Amino acid sequence: MKKLSFLIQIVVFCCLSLYIQAQSLSPQVVASGGTVLTAGGYSLAYTVGETATATLSSGSNILTQGFHQPDLQTLVKMLAKVYLQGPFNGATMNTSLQTAPSVFPLAQPYGGAPWNYNGAENLLSVPANAVDWLFVELRDASFNPVAGGKRAVLLLSDGTLRDVDGTAGATFTGAVPGNYYIIVRHRNHLAVMSATQIGLPNALAYDFTTAAEQAFGPNQQKALSGGVFGLYAGDFNTDGVITVADFNFFSANAALINVYNDADANLDKQITVADFNLYQPNASTIGIQQVRY
Repeated sequence: MKKLSFLIQIVVFCCLSLYIQAQSLSPQVVASGGTVLTAGGYSLAYTVGETATATLSSGSNILTQGFHQPDLQTLVKMLAKVYLQGPFNGATMNTSLQTAPSVFPLAQPYGGAPWNYNGAENLLSVPANAVDWLFVELRDASFNPVAGGKRAVLLLSDGTLRDVDGTAGATFTGAVPGNYYIIVRHRNHLAVMSATQIGLPNALAYDFTTAAEQAFGPNQQKALSGGVFGLYAGDFNTDGVITVADFNFFSANAALINVYNDADANLDKQITVADFNLYQPNASTIGIQQVRY
């Protein structure tokens, strides 16, 4: 009877493998215990239950007979440094979104259009030196997105990144070590991409702030005080170009106070002429094709 049952599982699994080629399924388990371990660039989730007697695989699909169903994934760490023009104060960046009453969201804000990112990154509390959330991506040599190559992370006041697990940089689950272009996005600044491919994981942070040419393409970063560079403020609709459409978005939200709003270019929780003054000199700035939506 057990043999017949297992044969039925094999047939069902093979049929499902053909049907769900284009789908991504999360492992499903029933067990009395287990945990997730990370080390050496890998993540291993396991459960404790019935002894596993056989494991079948087809493409990216895995079926383990019994309760034990493993999920082994690679982890790739990316370190980078970037400034945003809006909150930059000449030395670091302001953390005014946290000024009481704080409007800093505990969950990543990139779930809606145009990012449509379904990551579950969230915080129990906001680090005191956090400026805002960023959305970072990895691209291959042909500028194509890669599996596991998206992550929402925190931007700290010194320009460095912090993952929600408290470690430096961004941790990409499911991506594999290799050479990638790095795209950095913010909800109201013009996105940038690294000038070259970066070998990941990287021990030395890729520093966008040292020169405009650290970003791919001409005129893709704003010269800031102190001889450093940062992302252009004013792409309020985050489509990759700063146009009258961004002004219209600003106008529709003008005079709001104590808000977390994409028209707040300087990230001080208020929509005022100061935000327009950041937008206006940057109008007509165009991001490279690879960062546009």
